[in-house]
Amino acid sequence: MKNNAALVEFNRFLSLHEQLFLQTLNLLNDIDNDEIYNKIFIDNNVMYLGTRVNKITIGGLIRHFVLAEIHWFEIMKEDKEEIMIPKPDNASLLEHIKDGNDLIERYKEVFAKGKKILETYTEKDLNKTVSFMGRKYTTMGFLWVTFGHHSYHLGQIDMLMRQHEIYPAEYMEWPNNETVIG
Repeated sequence: MKNNAALVEFNRFLSLHEQLFLQTLNLLNDIDNDEIYNKIFIDNNVMYLGTRVNKITIGGLIRHFVLAEIHWFEIMKEDKEEIMIPKPDNASLLEHIKDGNDLIERYKEVFAKGKKILETYTEKDLNKTVSFMGRKYTTMGFLWVTFGHHSYHLGQIDMLMRQHEIYPAEYMEWPNNETVIG
């Protein structure tokens, strides 16, 4: 990608990324009992999140968003031509954060911080090469991976809510219907 094409695509990403954040908040608004954040209905050997989390919960998935996304956005902004993205080691962001409103507020704070970082990306940043888990991407390509990652886990949150008999907001019934997205 050369010239303005990377920035046009990036602006499209920013628009959709914010809508996905708002959709996540919409889903969480439907949870009126903090105990649901850590409730597990299905418990078997394949219900895990990577190799570090052995139980999938709504709270665990939101914590995963908080730790992973800001980590990725910060690393990709580093002043290097090629970047190796390590696994996050920023768990201190969630120290003493309880599930429920505290976790939602931290999620909002970290999203806002990530958005500010993203708004500083340049065309040069977007075209850098990043490596993650044995694969190489441009920064722009990896940003789309982060979007897919968030969508994937948002689907898991949706299913967990349904298992708790909470009917979640429909996907893509995004709160912002005043703006042309993309």
